[in-house]
Amino acid sequence: MDDKTKGYFKYGLLFVFISITMFAAFNNLGSVLAFVRWVVDISMPLIIGVLIALILNAPMRGFCKLLGFLASKLKRKIGKKIPASFLDGSSLVLTLICTALIIYHVFDVVVPRVVNSVSGIGDAFMMYYPKLLASLKSYGIDTAKIEQLINVLNVSTLIEQMTGNMTTLVDTAYSAASSVVNTAINIFTGTIIAIYVLAGKKRLKCQCKKLTYAYLDEKKADRLCEIARLCSDTFFYFISGQCLDAFILGMMFFFVMSIFKMPYTIVISMFIGFLALIPYIGSLVGMLAGFLLIVMISPMKALGFVVIFLVLQQIDSHLIYPKIVGNSMGLPAIWTLLAALLGNAILGLPGMLIFIPLTSVLYTLLRENAYLRLREKGIEIK
Repeated sequence: MDDKTKGYFKYGLLFVFISITMFAAFNNLGSVLAFVRWVVDISMPLIIGVLIALILNAPMRGFCKLLGFLASKLKRKIGKKIPASFLDGSSLVLTLICTALIIYHVFDVVVPRVVNSVSGIGDAFMMYYPKLLASLKSYGIDTAKIEQLINVLNVSTLIEQMTGNMTTLVDTAYSAASSVVNTAINIFTGTIIAIYVLAGKKRLKCQCKKLTYAYLDEKKADRLCEIARLCSDTFFYFISGQCLDAFILGMMFFFVMSIFKMPYTIVISMFIGFLALIPYIGSLVGMLAGFLLIVMISPMKALGFVVIFLVLQQIDSHLIYPKIVGNSMGLPAIWTLLAALLGNAILGLPGMLIFIPLTSVLYTLLRENAYLRLREKGIEIK
């Protein structure tokens, strides 16, 4: 049997094996899904650890560059080179300290303010609901159907009950002890895994490279290393860029809304900043939530908030975001939206943070391969 026939034979066996596997999987779809859920549950600490490592790797690389710059300046004065391991360890410690301080600040300062603002929404609605109706009537809007709908749904009572029973709801949520303990264990274990990964990332990289070149030919190993480098850079620029852009956008909303004396400034600014981590979808949800909060107090201020949102969103989209993230993603808007929806359906918010850069990597590889094949065929499409 010649080499060409052997190749056809191998591909034929592979096709038969895949066909049988897919047929068996579809016939036992319930068992397959249960097995997948079991694997995901078992692997959740590792998934969380990898995600935390990917997020913390961005500031760690920043600290490492900063310490490397300071070390080069210090070397000129003392004439001694500072070990790279010391710089890596110091950057990891600084990253963990900054992360702990941010988490402490959020729970000690931000969360209480958010809770106080949210708890006052019901009172604000009951207080300004008549004023809202009066404002609508002054613009010639018929409020009869609105009043009828409010009376049927009894929204004010519902909001009052929800805010009044907030403590009960929280206590009920925390009563699910097993779920809370399991989540806490996963997060704690994932954090430990992330620290080990970040502390030994250079050694892990070297070990993976050795295994790659040991079991693959040099050409395939080079290509695999290129793909790994592309994945690393894409995840780094996406996560660091999204976090920095979310922080800048949240601060922009805070200062502008403070200047115009908008209500719920802190809550809305934080909400928009947090949701800015999710491209396209997050901004729309943030605008809708902010509008619904402000319209209960003043319809005119709510319209003003929409104008502020559109202006700041345009500034962010055309000036700030391209400068921060640049063309590192290179992913069309429709694919970004689909990746975010798919990631949310599978793993929630962490899935969005993983699937968007992952889709960008696949899109880049597919585009490179398509252009290569077109060049080989001598086809030029404009």
